[in-house]
Amino acid sequence: MASLLDLDPRWRALMDPEGAFGGVIDIGFDHPSAWPHEARGDQPFVKAGKDQLTSELCRSGDARFIRATLTLPIRGSDEALIVALWAEVPNPAFYAYLDLLDGGPVPNDCAARLANDLSPLADLGSAVTLTFGDGTERPQMTHAKTKDISLDELLDLYEATGTLDRSALKPS
Repeated sequence: MASLLDLDPRWRALMDPEGAFGGVIDIGFDHPSAWPHEARGDQPFVKAGKDQLTSELCRSGDARFIRATLTLPIRGSDEALIVALWAEVPNPAFYAYLDLLDGGPVPNDCAARLANDLSPLADLGSAVTLTFGDGTERPQMTHAKTKDISLDELLDLYEATGTLDRSALKPS
């Protein structure tokens, strides 16, 4: 069976270790889409009134968010896209995670809502699940309808997030 590398010149352009991209480009979101204040950027945290944003936690109004990792294998390859994004969680899950960061027990898996728009793969607010593993790494997110992605879906996501323009991968 042929791999993406054999079949699609866009894949070769993306994956060429000597090329401009050098492989799959992971995506990261600085803050939940609903965050109404400035981006955190290089600052350790942003505080605006009672709202706070750090690299892993966010409180905005009555909403609580945890940053998580979504891993999406790319069909036809051995590669995966890693997305660092935000999930809106119930208050008990937020505070259980905060306790974990202070040495407490690992929280139970919890239902949450996607807090970044991953169109065309997953809509803002869609149901996700967070798992906390053994508590030593960022929580993992799963989305019931998005288990893996095609090359075209990867390129669509890159364009939608401003990561990469599809035309950059056209063969010369």
